[in-house]
Amino acid sequence: MQRFAPQPPTKTLKQELLLKIPRCTVHLMDNGDALELGKGEFKLIRVLDDDVPLATIVKVTDDLQWPLTKDEPVVKLDSVHYLFSLPVKDGKPLSYGVTFVGRGHGNSLSSLDSFLKEHSCFAAGVGSTGDKHVDWKAYAPRIEDYNNVLAKAIAGGTGQIVKGIFTCSNAYISQ
Repeated sequence: MQRFAPQPPTKTLKQELLLKIPRCTVHLMDNGDALELGKGEFKLIRVLDDDVPLATIVKVTDDLQWPLTKDEPVVKLDSVHYLFSLPVKDGKPLSYGVTFVGRGHGNSLSSLDSFLKEHSCFAAGVGSTGDKHVDWKAYAPRIEDYNNVLAKAIAGGTGQIVKGIFTCSNAYISQ
């Protein structure tokens, strides 16, 4: 007679949609270049296991998503341009430029800002472009300088992050 060990119940992860904003474009800043990764709806999704929050992710397409963490730097350059920077193992962060396209995002972007203030290392308006179009291809060569300043600020303590962002933003604007 064969005995089988009871199988533990399988857990299913749930996803909770927190915010959805239509029409955005995402660029990856890589080696001084900006590569368009995708266009679609910007979604903030909370992943839950038995109603316990595990993670929050940003999802734009089925193939384009990244985590949002409390210590992840997010900079709002102006009313429709955001820069997300993710630390990776080799020390060189991944940076995503997100542009919200079209009009009518006001309330949604205010909700996004409120969420980011609470759930990320968020700074708003420090690189203000005066709501002009941000050319991510022109911005990309300076992203390494931005990430270096940001990495030093994080290593020195979170109180220095905003100061580092201001320094980098001022350098970008003056160039």
